[in-house]
Amino acid sequence: MNDGGTRDAGPALAPPILPDHPPTFRYLDPAAALAFRTPLQEHPPAADTKATATLTALGIMFPLLAKFEGTLSHLLAGHDAVAGATCALLIGLAVLAVGVVMQACRTLSPRFPQASPSLAFFRDIAGLGREEYMAQVQALTHGLALYHILIYNYHLSIICVEKFRQLRRAIRLFQGAFACWLVLMVLLFVNARGNW
Repeated sequence: MNDGGTRDAGPALAPPILPDHPPTFRYLDPAAALAFRTPLQEHPPAADTKATATLTALGIMFPLLAKFEGTLSHLLAGHDAVAGATCALLIGLAVLAVGVVMQACRTLSPRFPQASPSLAFFRDIAGLGREEYMAQVQALTHGLALYHILIYNYHLSIICVEKFRQLRRAIRLFQGAFACWLVLMVLLFVNARGNW
């Protein structure tokens, strides 16, 4: 430190920790450290993966149910409580499965809220010419770079929250669909074994 209380003008970069890693900044002010190191990138793919898993599970459930087509037809042909329960379970499963598909697609579909222009957004970068983009990046100050990444972090957070809100609905619907499917499979298995 010098007499003015400013930081020493030593090397700005610390040596890399591992040989294959780039050097890191020795000092990053707290706001920049928070903005640049906020781990947002993994959240949208996590929601997408879980939504895809619900669709995959439905893709497994329906073919397994179709294997019992003859037994299912036999159960539905009756005029008793079992036929009514089977019909209700099938309708419930179908309605809930459609809901799961809709909510999973809403989770997967991108939604980009209106945002101020930022050099952190691909659509804003793509709207610039190559030379204009390079000139704007080279003219960035630390404060302006922080501003751009804060806009990006804020809007990515909004996207994450919306994706997980849609995913929660898909999972709740899937739980209901799975319950209907499980009861149907038990009914079909018991009937196929001739235990009615």
